[in-house]
Amino acid sequence: MRFLILRVLTHSELGMFHEYRRQGKEGSKQRAINFDGEVVDRVFPSALDTDRIELDLRLITDDGVAEVRQSLKRQDKNWRLEGHCPRDVIYDFVEPGCLFAMEIDAGGRPAAGSWAVFPRDSEVTRAVLGDGAAGGLASAGMIALHENEGAHIGRLLASAEPRLFSFWAGEEVMSEHAEIGRGNVRLPPNPKRLIRALGSVGHTLASAVADIIDNSISADATRIDITFRPPDEGHGRWMTIADNGEGMDWPQLSEAMRVGSDSEYDDNGLGKFGYGLKGASWSQTDIFTVATRKAGGEALHLTWDADKITDWEANSDPLEPWEQEITAIRDHGTVVFWKDMRPPLTAPEAKGISPFSAEEATLERHLALVFHRFLEGKALGRKKIVIQINGRAIEPNNPVGHPLAVPYDAKPLRAHLPNGEDAPVQVQPFLLPTEDELTNYHQPLGGSEAVRRAADLIGLHGRRNDTQGLFIYRNDRLIKWGGWHDIWTTNEEKTKLARVVVNFDPRLDDAFQINISKQIVHLPATLKAEIRKLAEVVRKESFARFGRGPKTLPPLAPPAPPSGNPTVPGAPGAPAGPTRDPDDTAGAPGPGVSAPPPPPPPTPPPRVTLRTVTTSKFVWKVGLDLTGRSLQVSDLDPSLSALAKRLAKDPEAASMLADFLERLDGLDVQAGLIEAQAD
Repeated sequence: MRFLILRVLTHSELGMFHEYRRQGKEGSKQRAINFDGEVVDRVFPSALDTDRIELDLRLITDDGVAEVRQSLKRQDKNWRLEGHCPRDVIYDFVEPGCLFAMEIDAGGRPAAGSWAVFPRDSEVTRAVLGDGAAGGLASAGMIALHENEGAHIGRLLASAEPRLFSFWAGEEVMSEHAEIGRGNVRLPPNPKRLIRALGSVGHTLASAVADIIDNSISADATRIDITFRPPDEGHGRWMTIADNGEGMDWPQLSEAMRVGSDSEYDDNGLGKFGYGLKGASWSQTDIFTVATRKAGGEALHLTWDADKITDWEANSDPLEPWEQEITAIRDHGTVVFWKDMRPPLTAPEAKGISPFSAEEATLERHLALVFHRFLEGKALGRKKIVIQINGRAIEPNNPVGHPLAVPYDAKPLRAHLPNGEDAPVQVQPFLLPTEDELTNYHQPLGGSEAVRRAADLIGLHGRRNDTQGLFIYRNDRLIKWGGWHDIWTTNEEKTKLARVVVNFDPRLDDAFQINISKQIVHLPATLKAEIRKLAEVVRKESFARFGRGPKTLPPLAPPAPPSGNPTVPGAPGAPAGPTRDPDDTAGAPGPGVSAPPPPPPPTPPPRVTLRTVTTSKFVWKVGLDLTGRSLQVSDLDPSLSALAKRLAKDPEAASMLADFLERLDGLDVQAGLIEAQAD
């Protein structure tokens, strides 16, 4: 957790230096250097509950290098560095535009580091401000660069003042030189730079952890314990992901640590490419260790350290005592240990909690969603698993598991493989409850807090409008969710109740262009056309719910939610049609729940905006606009155009016409009409 903090000083901050005051230049009595809140959040992500952060800092004095105790003191949303005002004459050069640079190790309490000020017109200031890594200073008052992000700037500072910036003085580990002769040329890669490239596959912390958990599940683990402690507790930013799976022997461990391993994946496995462990780990850190033990076997471990790779040799050097403790395995299983992890580029924000706690919450929410079928014990051919973060068990969040969610028919489709064969894809639409229905269901059971939590879960802790669309599963593991994958170009507010679960066979990985991090999916056009037909039904019903106004549904007896994997290949199909008619308001309330009020009287059908247009591209077009459904009728068919003009002022008739023409679209009638007009 070592950072470089850079700031271009302003006039109001220079009163911290006695020489500036003695020269009569001081304009305010601030006598402290400002620290932006965003920078402090990134460097000290667990500092929400304190108003002061203690620092042991080295600086240059007239007598050489000295160490002083200073502190960052909270000032509203920002902070100030105070506690020591140098009296030294060497700071007689300070003026607005000087460069303030701090090296800080935030992995302990108090944090330790050093700071220096460089003249505005000095060579080092010009070089630092001219470096691309410092470009953020143009728009921000201060920036924080973590280790390799600021490596080049760190070396510039170390060359100017090695007594204070010693961490950055070392050279990068370089690969051995190419052996050049006549003919073939041996060109070994620079390990550290290659590792950075391999780690740049688009992982977030949450998706990287999920990739490690994939391996744990494939090893038949039933318990996964994640330890992720605040980074200022003494060892910086680190994490362990421990499971009780089968563990590995020495050949298996060696192969698992090899880049592009030849690991075999069964049809029910979650792995892909033999790359997940390394790619996920290197996306978060340059140093990671895998410790493992098979039942009755010895404890083994291997470490990759980007700074110590010479010829792609993973090392088995003894771990430090604290590392041995956190990677110890009692009987069998595997522990992945990430050391000196890189922090997020931007500190996550959440009301009322520290950035570190927000990051922990984001991780929990991601895993609760991605692995919900495994947490529920409903993954085909897998045991139920338990995932804990810092000792707290994760509760599954099934995106279509609410008791009021209405499942439609599960439809088996086929998708083509490159070898000419095909593989199964199962598609099932779901209609989610509205906000009013959630309130009616949860208010009697737990009040407004229960309603809020239910809305948060069903909205996946965001805006519900962003979570409509496809939820794509690979072997019961959710890999992509939200959005319509260009089946429709926008997420209409009134279709936000529509979700469609898509389960596909891993044999379709290439056809679906699944990327290394298993986060990107490209569905074939033919499959999207089939999904569209099934999704249209639930989208229309979602739209109709808003057109009819709020609906009161009776609370149901606690659920039997829909099966977690009703549509996985080989599983029994769902019952025909919705298992609960969304218009059915009959039924007894659950135990201890008062009967709901009677439903409101029927409201008129949703508004249809009907327009006649001049175009040769279509005869009619039914769609959605900002006010509701829209129907455009062209003058290609004069009779239909005349009818549309007569019905334009009759909302009910216009709605009926739109419904009829939409059914004709399913029969592909328009193509024949357009062709006939062309003849």
